[in-house]
Parts: sequence; C-alpha cells; structure tokens
Amino acid sequence: MLTEVLAFESPSLDLDITVVIELFIFVLLLLFLRKFVLQPYLRAYDARHILTEGAREDAQMLQEKAEEARSEYNAARQTAYNEAEGARKAALAAANAEAAEIVNQARANTQAAMDVKRAALEAELSEARGQMEREIDAISSQIAQKILV
Repeated sequence: MLTEVLAFESPSLDLDITVVIELFIFVLLLLFLRKFVLQPYLRAYDARHILTEGAREDAQMLQEKAEEARSEYNAARQTAYNEAEGARKAALAAANAEAAEIVNQARANTQAAMDVKRAALEAELSEARGQMEREIDAISSQIAQKILV
C-alpha cells in the first residue's frame, strides 16, 4: 500500500483552459457583485452618511437658534424686570410722597385743632380767673364783716 501511495503522481499545475474559465467566472462574479451588491451598498452608505451629517448640521443650527432665542428671552426678561422695578420704585416714591403729604396735613390739622382748643382753654381760664377774683372780693368782704362783727 505504501508503494501505491508513493507511486501516485501528483497532478501537474499546468496552465490550461480551466484557469482561464475560472478567471472568467471570477471576473464575471466580481462584476456582478460590484453592480448589484457593492454599488447599491455604497450608495446607501453615502446617502445615510449625507442624511446623518445633514441631521447633525440641522441639529447644530437648531441649537444655535435655541441659544439665540434663549439670549433674546433673557434680554427681554431683564428689560421687563428693569421696567417693572423702575415702575415699582416710582410708585413707591409717589406713595411715600403722598403718605408724607397726608401725615403733614394731619399734623397741620391736629396743630390747628390744638391751637383752637388751647385758645378755648385759655379763654376759659381767664374767665375762671376773672370770676374767682370777683368771688374773692365778695368772700373777703364777707370774712372781714364776720370778723369785725
């Protein structure tokens, strides 16, 4: 058996028509795969890449717009706050001025009322003094009569 195996000759690797046929089949298969598999895949890959990059650019543009809108909102909010604060301060100053005017007017009214009451009290006091002087004279003359009698 060993002699039979050793006696077996290996096939020769000559170039013959099968190599050409195999090469033709390989080229044909390569062209077929290129046209119907590779090119559609590459087109789909490029389209997906374009869509992805386009979406990224759109997202970046939308983020920039959102940041710009946020900045405009913050500026408008700050302006509105400043206007409201100014209006509040003006209203507070007006209210304080009005309160001061009311207090001053009440103070003046109170002072006038006190002056009127003081004048009335002084008038009553001087009338009471005058009446007491008259009564003192009458009482003193009565006392003098009772002591002398």
